[in-house]
Amino acid sequence: MGQLAFGQSTTVTNAWAKLSYKTDLNEAVSMTVGGQYRAKFGMDDDQWLTEVEFSKKIKKDWEVGMELRHYAIIDNQGATQGVFQRGRVQLNTQYHMDMPKGEVHLRYALQQRFVLTGGGNSKFKSRIRAQYDYPIKNFKWDPTFEIEYLAAGAPNFDSDLRLGVGSSNKIGGLKFGVGYFYQRNFSNTDMHAHVIQTSIRF
Repeated sequence: MGQLAFGQSTTVTNAWAKLSYKTDLNEAVSMTVGGQYRAKFGMDDDQWLTEVEFSKKIKKDWEVGMELRHYAIIDNQGATQGVFQRGRVQLNTQYHMDMPKGEVHLRYALQQRFVLTGGGNSKFKSRIRAQYDYPIKNFKWDPTFEIEYLAAGAPNFDSDLRLGVGSSNKIGGLKFGVGYFYQRNFSNTDMHAHVIQTSIRF
C-alpha cells in the first residue's frame, strides 16, 4: 500500500472513514451533518471534512439537494507545513427509478470549491453518477454498483472516472456502510487511485 510510480503514472491508496447523523426536518426535507477523515498512504496531505447536506423531495422519484463542506488539509512534511482550509458548495438533483430487479439512482451535481487559506486554485466541477442497487434474497448487505464522471473547469480542465461497489446495512439502529472505488484521472498527471470507504450513520 502507498504510492507507487510507474513512469509518468502514479497510483495512490486512500482510506476514508465517515461519521454522520441524519434527521427529517419535515415530510419533504432531510438534513445530514457529519465528518470524514481521508488518509492517503505514503503522502502528506490527509484531510478532515466537515459537512452539512440538505435534501428535498419534489416528486415521488425526484429530489434536489445542497451540500456545504469545509476541508482541513493536514500537511506535516516538506518545507511548507500546516493545516490549509478549503470550502465547497454543491447543488444536485437525483432521479430514482424502479427496475424489474433493483433500483437505479441518477445524480447530476455542480460544485464550486474555493481556497480559504494556503496555495492552490479554486475549482468548478460538474459530476454525473449512476448507481444500481441489486437486491439479493435473504441477504441484508445488498450490493450497490456505481459509475461517476467528474469534469473540472478552469484553470485545470481535467476529468476523472470512478468505478465503485459498496453495501450498507442497519444494525442496532445505526447504518453501517463499506465500499471501494477506483478513480482514473485523465489529465496530464495520469493519476490512479484506490479508495476504501467505511461509514456509520445515526
